[in-house]
Amino acid sequence: MKKTDLYNLIREFAMKQRGRFNFDKLEKYVIRKEKGFEDFDRLFDLTCESEFLFEDDSDPIEDFFVPRHCFFQGAEFLIKPLPEEVKGGFLLPGHRFIPFVSREVFPAEVTLKLPDGSTSSTRCESFVGQEVMKYLLFFGEFGALTYLVAEDESNAAMFAPPYEQSVNISVFDMQAFYARCGFKSGDSLMLTVEDWLKGIFSVRHISAKGKAVDFALTRDWSDALLASYKELRNEDDLGYDCYEQAARMFWLAEMNEEAPSLITDPPLAFSAFFNMQKNLTIKTMGQLSFFWPKDETVEERMLDLMDNGGSLPESELDAFFQMLNLSVDSEVAEAYIRDALSRDENDMDAVLAHVVSGRTLCFPEKEAQQEFIRLWKDLWDEVREKHDPEKDTLREIRSVFLDLNDQCLRILRELDRNAAEPYDVIGNPDFMQLSELSAMIHQVLVMSINADVDAATAAAAMPMPLDEMRRNLSAVLEDLAVRLPGSVSAKVSEAADCSVYQLKITLKGSKPPIWRRVLVSSGIELEQLHNVIQMAFGWHNCHLHQFVDGREFYQPGGGDDDFFFMMKVEDSNGYRICDLLRREKDKIIYEYDFGDSWEHTVLLEKVLAPDPKQNLPICIKGKRACPPEDCGGIYGYYQLIETLSGPDCEEKQELLEWHGGPIDPEAFDIIAINARLRLPF
Repeated sequence: MKKTDLYNLIREFAMKQRGRFNFDKLEKYVIRKEKGFEDFDRLFDLTCESEFLFEDDSDPIEDFFVPRHCFFQGAEFLIKPLPEEVKGGFLLPGHRFIPFVSREVFPAEVTLKLPDGSTSSTRCESFVGQEVMKYLLFFGEFGALTYLVAEDESNAAMFAPPYEQSVNISVFDMQAFYARCGFKSGDSLMLTVEDWLKGIFSVRHISAKGKAVDFALTRDWSDALLASYKELRNEDDLGYDCYEQAARMFWLAEMNEEAPSLITDPPLAFSAFFNMQKNLTIKTMGQLSFFWPKDETVEERMLDLMDNGGSLPESELDAFFQMLNLSVDSEVAEAYIRDALSRDENDMDAVLAHVVSGRTLCFPEKEAQQEFIRLWKDLWDEVREKHDPEKDTLREIRSVFLDLNDQCLRILRELDRNAAEPYDVIGNPDFMQLSELSAMIHQVLVMSINADVDAATAAAAMPMPLDEMRRNLSAVLEDLAVRLPGSVSAKVSEAADCSVYQLKITLKGSKPPIWRRVLVSSGIELEQLHNVIQMAFGWHNCHLHQFVDGREFYQPGGGDDDFFFMMKVEDSNGYRICDLLRREKDKIIYEYDFGDSWEHTVLLEKVLAPDPKQNLPICIKGKRACPPEDCGGIYGYYQLIETLSGPDCEEKQELLEWHGGPIDPEAFDIIAINARLRLPF
């Protein structure tokens, strides 16, 4: 079951509840809706993450949750209008209702019920970008732009640093209310939550005149909120933006029996509390904005999480994507599958090769590789079963953003191949910009697989026309690819125009010879050639390997030079085959499995002109089967063949069981080889 579908079931259940409930009740609900559902650990994790629920861990035995609409029902919070709002007779919504209304309600669409029974209407006002930012601070710059584009698409062209142009924004018309209650600068509005899900609030006037400030209450209220923030910081808080941080802060504080209630007659507005904190500020990472210590960067926190294993994957397939360092998840993978199906391309392996292009996948064992393929096939079958090309209204948007995602992945994998240090890259402002673009692209791709979103809604969410977005974002990514540390875009561009190498790869010591003839780009990197050899012969990529050119050795990550034997050990990452094989008849050695020592001669037979119609790499000829792994090297292989071809005996039976059946030394299937070569393992 897809993560988004499960999220929607949790949301649907949460909205129906009228109080605290046991997790078992949610389990039964999901089982009724999805027959055969069994992934309860995943259900629990997603329930804990739900923006419609709080986890109540007060019971040490059972798992309870509280719907947020129940928790915030009747909650009170202050808003102190700024002097310009009082003078202009309006209230700008902005971030003021965080977190006392569901994210699904746009701030300008909440209902303010005034004491006389009327509701406040809205009107449009223009503000200089710099002025409006103080009302949108908790959304961060990206969130502020999203907010303003939702208000008026023309704001996208005007809202850009240094924010000197005017933008149009909706405000609540409070002029009559201010006049009726004699509202003065310094007075406040006390709002009471009547419906968190729909965003309905009752409003009353709180006059500052003649009201003594209760410093003890203010101090205790602020201390309780600050304590809950510190408690929150002990969690993996990079997943919590300002909205979620604020919501959890109020929840944690309210669960503290020794602290005063923060949602009953509060002495301060939440924004006032934030402004009082000298050590807190708003910082951003990607699309998210955080309440953050001024003396700590978000990058430091990210690196700390990286050192401690990062976040948990959402599914078994995501766990493989994470292990293989692919920078994709199952939702983005689904977008690639839908894109292929919408173009009537039904090749599962070709889509997988596209998703992981530029990455050589290494598995600790053959069984892990088989499990990955099974999970990929399950996703493919699931998407193909429900995908209806006739109803796929988002294919154009998805195709554009998949192209942009390909650009992001090429940059990230290029940095990785060139061993760019994360401590150098993550703190780099160019990488921060790349992260923000990548997060935005990911968000659009997730939207593009949502059946509830139509083309008109998706287009309305775009800050500019699709073609213009494609050109602008692509140009930015190209620029970043050149500027980022560790980038070798110029080398990649040069390699794109390379010639084609015809290589004959022969297993040394094999008689008669076991060999493969393959065509590859002369710009292919050594680690990619390693992958080609593995697939062409049928090895399982379970052991170490190296390339040998005279007395120079090329290994992944490099190694220690052996000065006694005058051997130099280079890091194979970044080296291309044309760096070692320059002329026809040049040759090098490829060694696989330093125990069995399978040595292969790699001979450059011909240098050919590139053919744009030909997909590389490709095997064009070969002879004989690849020996099985771990059989003792080339001599062990021939002893194995001799035993298996001899009379029945106990040793022969044991070897048949070990191998899983008989061996045909002459077997050679070029179709199967080329099918494997389209995979990235």
